[in-house]
Amino acid sequence: MMKRTRPPQLRREIWMQVRDPGQIRRWRKQRGYTQRELAMLVRRSQTAIYKVESGQLRNLSEAFAMAISNRLDVPWEDLFAAHEQTITPSVSTVRHAKRRHAVPA
Repeated sequence: MMKRTRPPQLRREIWMQVRDPGQIRRWRKQRGYTQRELAMLVRRSQTAIYKVESGQLRNLSEAFAMAISNRLDVPWEDLFAAHEQTITPSVSTVRHAKRRHAVPA
């Protein structure tokens, strides 16, 4: 009897692209936050904020981008452009996940 396998689950991932790194810096300064203070408020490192503002980090997770826009009280659309990507796990990833969760006999 042939064993049935389920097709791999499709996963949607949303990431945000920084429109203008300098704009984030200007809003942060206008609100009176240092990079360190903003980092603490969004639960990230000061280095992460520095990389966003310097343009070294152009793509952020949705949660990180929303946290920044909420703390700066700026609509996220003004700071970021949303991109959605559908990810299909590879066959090797699915096999590895099954082995990792397998119960030893």
